[in-house]
Amino acid sequence: MYIYRIAEMNIAVKARYEETYRYMADFLTDSEEYELLIEPTDEMIRYEAELGEEIHGDSGSPYICEAVAILREICDYIIDKSGFFLHCSCLKYKEEAIIFTAPSGTGKSTHAALWRRHFGDEVTMINDDKPLVREKYGRFIIYGTPWNGKHGIGENTCAPVRAIVFLSQAPENHAAPINPVEAITLLLQQTVLPSDKAHLSKLLDMLGRMVETIPMIRLGCTISDEAVTTVYREIYDDHQ
Repeated sequence: MYIYRIAEMNIAVKARYEETYRYMADFLTDSEEYELLIEPTDEMIRYEAELGEEIHGDSGSPYICEAVAILREICDYIIDKSGFFLHCSCLKYKEEAIIFTAPSGTGKSTHAALWRRHFGDEVTMINDDKPLVREKYGRFIIYGTPWNGKHGIGENTCAPVRAIVFLSQAPENHAAPINPVEAITLLLQQTVLPSDKAHLSKLLDMLGRMVETIPMIRLGCTISDEAVTTVYREIYDDHQ
């Protein structure tokens, strides 16, 4: 058993595969205390394999299925701790987080890479796939997690959320705010949903507060530095 510090929680894991421990190694803690113990079962791992086969045509390796099973257990637990997983690419800039979210294949990682190229060392990648968002200290904080995408881009760090950007491909770059109702709908499509109605209700309440307090922006973009400056001006109100 190993204990991991993820989103300000100590989570103990009794994995079946050594590769799972290595997958989560960047979040290992020396603490002996934990608030949640996860012991993936054969049934849980088999479920993730069958789901992967159904959705992606590939069941994935056993340890990846185990890692996803661990994520799913945290998903239900974290709702009661005012948190949720979000499918996105997020980075830290000026000590705040900017989230880029969209359906798979739209270009989240590509756009985040443009920010890294444009701003260099001013940008730190938090996570490139499934970070955790928590409502704490009167703000929404996003945290890196071990589930950071096929390229493993991310760090064990966090930042308060400055803006959420919904990406779409377009022949020209344009950015504009979107209304809260539409933003909730789009966020739900990219959220790892809890397994029961009570937790879903808590998630909806959180998302409602989120869209009322954080700028929600739609960005139609090309693969260019201009895409970065377009959304930058929208986020930071620099329209000169």
